[in-house]
Amino acid sequence: MRFALLAAAFTGLAAAVPSPLAGSHVIHEKRSGLPVAWRHHSRAERSTILPVRIGLRQRNLEQGNRFLEDVSDPESSNFGKHWSAEKIANTFAPLKETSDRTIEWLVGSGIDSGRLKHSVGRNWIEFTATVDEAEHLFNTEYHVYQHKESGGYRIACDQYGLPANVRQHIDFVMPTIQLDGLRPVAQTKPAALAPMPFTGLTGLKNCSTLITIDCLRAIYGIPVGQYNHSGNELGIAEWADYLYLPDLKIFFENFTSPKIPSDVTPEFISIDGGKPSNLTVAKAEEVVESALDFQTSYSIIYPQGIRLYQNGDSVNVDSVGTFNIFLDALDGSYCTYQGGDQPYVDPAYPDPNEGGYTGPLQCGGAPVSNVFSVSYGQIEGALPRFYQERQCHEWMKLALQGVSVIYASGDSGVANRYNAGYNNSCLNSEYGYIETYGTRFSPSFPVNCPYITAVGATTLLNSSIYGGEQAVSDPDGLLSFYSGGGFSEIFERPSWQQAAVSNYLDKYSPNYTESVFNHSGRAFPDVSALGLNLATVWLGKTYGVGGTSASAPIFASIITLLNEERLQQGKGPIGFLNPTIYKHPEMFNDVTVGSNPGCGTPGFPASPGWDPVTGMGTPKYEKMREVFCRLP
Repeated sequence: MRFALLAAAFTGLAAAVPSPLAGSHVIHEKRSGLPVAWRHHSRAERSTILPVRIGLRQRNLEQGNRFLEDVSDPESSNFGKHWSAEKIANTFAPLKETSDRTIEWLVGSGIDSGRLKHSVGRNWIEFTATVDEAEHLFNTEYHVYQHKESGGYRIACDQYGLPANVRQHIDFVMPTIQLDGLRPVAQTKPAALAPMPFTGLTGLKNCSTLITIDCLRAIYGIPVGQYNHSGNELGIAEWADYLYLPDLKIFFENFTSPKIPSDVTPEFISIDGGKPSNLTVAKAEEVVESALDFQTSYSIIYPQGIRLYQNGDSVNVDSVGTFNIFLDALDGSYCTYQGGDQPYVDPAYPDPNEGGYTGPLQCGGAPVSNVFSVSYGQIEGALPRFYQERQCHEWMKLALQGVSVIYASGDSGVANRYNAGYNNSCLNSEYGYIETYGTRFSPSFPVNCPYITAVGATTLLNSSIYGGEQAVSDPDGLLSFYSGGGFSEIFERPSWQQAAVSNYLDKYSPNYTESVFNHSGRAFPDVSALGLNLATVWLGKTYGVGGTSASAPIFASIITLLNEERLQQGKGPIGFLNPTIYKHPEMFNDVTVGSNPGCGTPGFPASPGWDPVTGMGTPKYEKMREVFCRLP
């Protein structure tokens, strides 16, 4: 279990707050269900100091879809004309009025202006306040909550309000309704096969047993890499998982063709205390994710290199690994003023825990790759709406800069069952919060964000590389997972997938009502790739490993190769992929067999065209090259 589950959904409402302090206050966010993992312990001491962060509403976000489609729609005359970081900062920075009105309210409420500080990008206001001050500012009551299992304590509230004339300028406030610090969940599960010998498993005759690079090349038509353009290194982000370099060397010697030199290693980028990638065997025994990500990707893209973005010090266990510390390092304007994004949700640095990272939170400075592959995920229903929206907007800004962000769609079908010990982490159909025996489908985050390309998982149909693929299904194996897919409860369906998704809902979707899933939400995954029995060397032994985190780096590596070919032609990187994906279904092998059960249902069936199990299908490299390399 990788993180404690916040068993509540969060909403942004505008109902009046019934309180003597209400005045012009309206509810900004509230918890819609009881926090299952926590209990009220006591009222918070009024003198307790809170690190308050106010996220200011940015300009022009409502134009973000239009801006992005202008540079990513293959039919646009501006395709590929990506924005500079400076243009993005200037376009989306909060209005001066937003900052002024918020500061006027704070100062008028008794917070001295000398206590207020802005973030680097002026997107945040930070100050410290007592519980007493915060309760008056936000028209709420703070309580001490105790975790039912660990016994730890947190200060939070059940809802909070903002003045009606200020609310329009603010995204959200921390700390307020948040309790659990959530960490990404690596989607890869333990090895599905017993250790195998290194010999006799290359070539094509054993693909039904173990998917090697030779199998992938034959199935998807992937060529051997030819180029190594500076700046086009594939970016792979890791959190709690570490790369054990001796395994990489063994893999190169036994599974790559042409053979990759044994001394090749990724460019290591430490973010907020990320540890070097040559760990002890004892530490490497805890994880297999990095081994799968890097071995598969190197096999596809070499001689192009890879950047390993190692996030977090692994000590701040409440929240290490949230995606915001990664975004902070890529874009300094996203950071808060100092240390920590959202108290109780994101890690705070310097880390006061023993052995923790003692440096400051990294704000900018990390190189930005053209393609990022991430094999981690969280639960939409366990995070506040405004928190997800603000982070999704940051992925949109990266997309505007020409970055392709690719995420694994999850391994739990339409549920989220690998979290905090819940066997069936679905949603309560009435209130939308997570419960053990919920019946409403539970989407994942951040693949619910429209600016990310979500990748589902497939396996061979009839155990033959020539017989097509089906949605991954391994109910009796050690992996026991189904390709994650579904419909967001928060984000609306974008225009570029409207026709494909409507076709599915009209012709193939089971007759589930709106009480089961949001029929108008952003649908995922967008594409898929093989995700079962991928050849992986782990602690000196060969395994077949699987999960959508096997699929994501395969697809990301293919996009990296296509970028190499575009760069060789003197063009720029592809950037945001989804509009082109949905307009060119001929680039994919249609997958029509399988489903993704969960929440006491069969889930969704795969079907002709797009479906919420395998997306548009699996890649056909030559067709993708035809489409992407003829674009400007």
